[in-house]
Amino acid sequence: MKKNLVTVVIPIHLEEPSALEKISLAQTLAVLHRHPIAFMTPIGLDTTWYEEFCRGKAAVRFERFDWRGHEAHGELQTNPAFYARFLPYEYMLVVHMDAFVFRDELEKWCRAGYDYAGAVIYNPVWQNPGSALRRLTGFNYPEYFGNGGFSLKKTGTFHRLTTRFRFYINAYHWVRRRRKLGFLDDLFLAQHFPKLSASFRIMPKALAQQFGAAYEFGNAEDLPFTNQDNDTLPFGIHGWIQYQPEYWKPVIRRYGHLI
Repeated sequence: MKKNLVTVVIPIHLEEPSALEKISLAQTLAVLHRHPIAFMTPIGLDTTWYEEFCRGKAAVRFERFDWRGHEAHGELQTNPAFYARFLPYEYMLVVHMDAFVFRDELEKWCRAGYDYAGAVIYNPVWQNPGSALRRLTGFNYPEYFGNGGFSLKKTGTFHRLTTRFRFYINAYHWVRRRRKLGFLDDLFLAQHFPKLSASFRIMPKALAQQFGAAYEFGNAEDLPFTNQDNDTLPFGIHGWIQYQPEYWKPVIRRYGHLI
């Protein structure tokens, strides 16, 4: 059976989003409405608000999973049961409620053929070179970290790897819980998936910068885009609500939103 190319997946955990999240959602629906859209929602969440908000804007469906909280959401991203639900699609574009999509380039990025692309994180904390010990052990920093809040995943690849290396992933979670460590799934996959599978292809940074951005900290002059020129902006961004909102507000106003 031929697979559909891509579905848009929007995780939600509140019965009604914040005012700024509503702006993000309205933009996502306006730009990506011609693609299948699924809300990833916890079991038992009342989705009435979303059903009413989306009516007439886009056809949506709700995929319910057993998860509560940020860490549980991250763990679900390493569980084959999550990807099994979306196997009818070759790719999934994950768009969090604090992401903003500027234009519909979704098919273009799917056809680039990579297993994973995440919004490039602009934050000096995640841009430091690896230590000598990391290089010796093979766990050096990757070329960049891509934020999973705006990311493109090849569904079959993620299902296969999370199935094949289930013992490894479960052991990792067991150890970090014992040590009371948090979990960020996007940082985990950037460091571990390429080591587990030599064929796992992460979009190179030069190209990923055109795909997405997560501008957290640092000088705006160092960014490969500017908030003064829409033509320089990537496909989408993540984290505009909690990081650098004053930088992004002029851009969002130019896309027709009152803010």
